Amino acid sequence: MFSSKLMRRARKLTLPSGALLLALGTSAYAVECGMAEAFKQRDGNGKGGLTSVWSGEQSSSLLFIESLNVNTDGTSRSYSVDDFWGERTALNNLCNAMKDACAGLSKDELRKRRILTQQAFANGWPDAQLKASRISPSIIPFKNGKPCSPKNGFLISATALHKPAINDVCDTNNYVDSLIVPALVIPKNPSKTQLSEFAKRNAKVGDLVVAMVPGTAKPVFAVVGDTGPAGELGEGSLALNGSLLGKKAEPTNYLEVRGKGAFKGKAWTVPKAIVIVFPGSRDTANPFMTRDRIDESAQQRFEKWGGLERMNACAAAYR
Repeated sequence: MFSSKLMRRARKLTLPSGALLLALGTSAYAVECGMAEAFKQRDGNGKGGLTSVWSGEQSSSLLFIESLNVNTDGTSRSYSVDDFWGERTALNNLCNAMKDACAGLSKDELRKRRILTQQAFANGWPDAQLKASRISPSIIPFKNGKPCSPKNGFLISATALHKPAINDVCDTNNYVDSLIVPALVIPKNPSKTQLSEFAKRNAKVGDLVVAMVPGTAKPVFAVVGDTGPAGELGEGSLALNGSLLGKKAEPTNYLEVRGKGAFKGKAWTVPKAIVIVFPGSRDTANPFMTRDRIDESAQQRFEKWGGLERMNACAAAYR
């Protein structure tokens, strides 16, 4: 099940390479971080609207410390037209799959958007109604000009990390399942002619990642699985955040993901995580899409980089 597998894996991954000695934090094993600020990422979630991103030698690694919100895309029960707000079994609010994310809408306008979307779905997504719903084809894949047919009552949602050759955009096996694969979201390029600060340093979808809650000595190995708004940083898949938080079961619905109502205090947002991205570590021919491959390859990168001891040094030095 979700939790026991995660917890066993977390314990297993903290043992190799002298992790016990590292956890002791003795001065004999102290190292320097050896990183410095490379840029300030525009970040609507960060303090003051900016997050400092540090770089290692020749941008071989990028590091930041930030809270991690949740990205549910790719999982089998992310969005539902019927359970629009994710109050029963959907893990996300359908507004988050719309081009405008329903931003700035009043309570009455939100209700109208829900009704319009549900009517469009019931009518087979006529062009005018589909356009008015603002459903984003970059999140909900389209086939023949319409959103893919639901599977088990949930819309298909896509991720930027996918199999190299896609014959059917509606096949969920093409994408990274948020509940299964620990994955990080990085900012997309601001425009077609402008690269993001991450992309300028060759950090892209498919690259390997290590994340950890400072002070836990329990790194979680992950992959860059998606891109998000150009002005935001700090979002992880359910599997990544669940591992960092030590969750023992899948979330019930979006209310639990957000920690609302009866789930107050049980949110899947990670308050603080130290994250390392290894630019250029991706495998374009055979992308890292399974946890076993991600664990093996990311752990090797992490240990070569300096492992827990260096990560702790960077956590202490980061400003």
